[in-house]
Amino acid sequence: MSLICQDPSIDHDEAIKLLASGTDANVVAALVSIGLNETDRNWAQGICLRYLTNQTESIVASAATALGHIARRHGELDTETIFAALESVKRTHPSLQGIIEDTLDDIDVFT
Repeated sequence: MSLICQDPSIDHDEAIKLLASGTDANVVAALVSIGLNETDRNWAQGICLRYLTNQTESIVASAATALGHIARRHGELDTETIFAALESVKRTHPSLQGIIEDTLDDIDVFT
């Protein structure tokens, strides 16, 4: 197994292009970057919420993790909306339970 490391610093416009590509790897890279770097919290939260409903688990996992990063970086989220969406993810993708719990912990600690 080999690891591929990428710089998660993708600017806003490039993240939009990667999301629009529809390629799983590009969408995951964009979501990671959005969580770690995006300055527009509302836009970032909205993007993550949209991708929480994706059918691809790696994309959903990345969106959930990005929400935890947004909570840590910005200190606020629309928690009512986020909690409902994460509960839905737990039902749709039970294998992501641990990731969802980590995200909920981040939100609890940082918001």
